[in-house]
Order: sequence, then structure tokens, then C-alpha cells
Amino acid sequence: MLYSNSNRGNITSYFSKEVRNALENIKPEKFRCFEEIRLRAGKPLMVQNYMDDWFVSKEGDLTKNACNAFIASYEDILKTLEIMSRNSIYAFQDDIKNGFLTLPGGHRVGLAGKTITEGRKVVSMKNISALNARISKEIIGCSLKIIKYILDSNREVYNTLIISPPQCGKTTLVRDIARVLSNGVREIGLHGMKVGLVDERSEIASCYEGIPQFDVGVRTDVLDACPKSVGMLMMVRSMSPRVIVTDEIGDRGDSSSIEAILNAGVKIIATAHGYNISGLRSRREVLSLLEERLFERYVVLSNVDGPGTVEEIVDGTSMELIYKKGGIKKNLQEMRHKGVFQGSIAEEYSKRAF
Repeated sequence: MLYSNSNRGNITSYFSKEVRNALENIKPEKFRCFEEIRLRAGKPLMVQNYMDDWFVSKEGDLTKNACNAFIASYEDILKTLEIMSRNSIYAFQDDIKNGFLTLPGGHRVGLAGKTITEGRKVVSMKNISALNARISKEIIGCSLKIIKYILDSNREVYNTLIISPPQCGKTTLVRDIARVLSNGVREIGLHGMKVGLVDERSEIASCYEGIPQFDVGVRTDVLDACPKSVGMLMMVRSMSPRVIVTDEIGDRGDSSSIEAILNAGVKIIATAHGYNISGLRSRREVLSLLEERLFERYVVLSNVDGPGTVEEIVDGTSMELIYKKGGIKKNLQEMRHKGVFQGSIAEEYSKRAF
């Protein structure tokens, strides 16, 4: 299981000359681990991985002392935006009003500045003063460690919800699941199937001008930048998928769309922000799905051992804990102490754990 590439040369080419020089002076073995590059006008250039962040000097040294860091100017941000938008920021206004740009290679750049609104709707952004480039990395094969848990004995897909806090690898994992299901795995007798990928935030396939920048499988069709609640139904009506893959459910309309596609006989694999199953009960759109037991598997991630650490897998029908990092019984008392078991669903989960 390896990163497909370090993305070093790819991502640094989109920054202003001064910033690019500082980034390219960082030793490659260190750069390879980074997940984010942050520019803030008048503040130090920073890089971050899942564990920590550092300031970057002009010479490419990583430091905890801001006094030694390269200071990004407002001009650096403007020049960087010009490069990222190919000297046509206007052409990217639809993306900018949503607060991000998607670059070739799947990199996603978050924006902060002054928003221009009409009513409560953001229509544009100006005076952009901060950029957060999230370095996109494809990890081929990272889903193989859990694939057996989301397939039944007939190699049919369980309706699966992947639960994860931010920056714990859920999008990377769900991307590889789409690829595996689409291509198939001969060794386990899994035949490739039609996958409908609804990529509302352009993060899973990371399409650039309509073309996926990542390998999401040979039988996968992508709806890019389409609201999930609409896109899932469009996929069922137009592309006849066996399974739909989507990211970060919880918006208004998501639950009714999921119920509709399940009633049509299509399976779903989705993600949601959260630290555990019981924590999702405060989210109205997800609560109804939990209570109706529409998901047959729950996969909970953390970054304890790095992004993509599988903490636990729960059978959504019986609420049995079928996998626990470090062993099921060994961790039950600790889980109760931390309040993982809360509410009616979680109580049943606790009772039936063994």
C-alpha cells in the first residue's frame, strides 16, 4: 500500500516564485508526509501533516520559531491565485464562491477572505487573504483491509457508513473502495460492478475539467460538483449503478434520497463526520437513517496510527461490534468509560457486543 506519487513537483508549481522556492528547498522525504500548505497574508508560510505543523524558512528549513519563517505577502497570494486560475480568476467564480479551487492532480485549495452575499447566499469572494492547499494523495489498496467486512458471502455490498473526524482518511478510503468495487478483485472472487460516484465537493475523484484525477475504477461514472441529494437520484435514473458512493452525508434531503435509492435496490457507501456512532445521533438527517437501520455496516476511523486507522466496525443490523482495534473485549471497558455507548442504539450495541 503506497502513495501513487509524492505530488511535490505538481503542487509547488502553483505557488508564486518566492513561495515555490521555499517549498522546493524542503527535503523530499519530509515534504512527502505533508497534507497541507498554508499561506496567510503577512504571516509565516506553514506546512502540516496529521500530527503537527511547522513554519518554513526561505531555505526550506522546518522550524517552530515563527521569527525564522518565510513571511507570505498579499502579493504572494495574488500571484498564487493567478497561477492556480491560469490568469483568469473570473472563470473560477463558481468554485470561488464555494470557498475552494480544484487543481490538476486532485489538489484542493481552500480560500478565506471577504465574502459577497445576496441575502444569506454567498455569490463571490474578494480580498482573498489566506490559502490552504490540501495535498491530494492516492493510496492504492488502502481499502483492502476492510473490504471483507463490507461484502457478504455472495460478494454483495453492505450499505456502509464510514464515520471519521476531519483528516482521518475517510475520503481516501472511500475513493479506493470505489476503485476496488469497480475493478473487482479476482483473488477474493469479487467481480467488478457499476459504481455511481456522486462527488459534491470534487474530493473523491477530484475531477478537473470533467476528468477524474484519481483512479476510481473502470466501471465508475462520476457526477462532479453535484449536490448529493440530487445526484444520487440522477445516478439511479440514468446510469443504473449497483452501488452509489458519496462523501459527507448530513445535508438536508440526503436521508430521503438515500431511502429512495435503497428502495430502488441500489446499495450505498457513504461517509459522515463524527468520532463514533452515538455522536451522529445529534444530526437530524443522519439520525433517521440510524434509527431505521438502513446502514448494514459502520466503519469508524481515527488517526491514532496515522490517517485511515480503523478503530471499529459494527454490524448495523444486530449492532454487534465485529472488529475493534486491539481486540473487542480488551477495549469494551475503556469505550464505556469514554461515553461511546450512549442512547438507545448504542445501549443495544453494548449489550450485543459479544
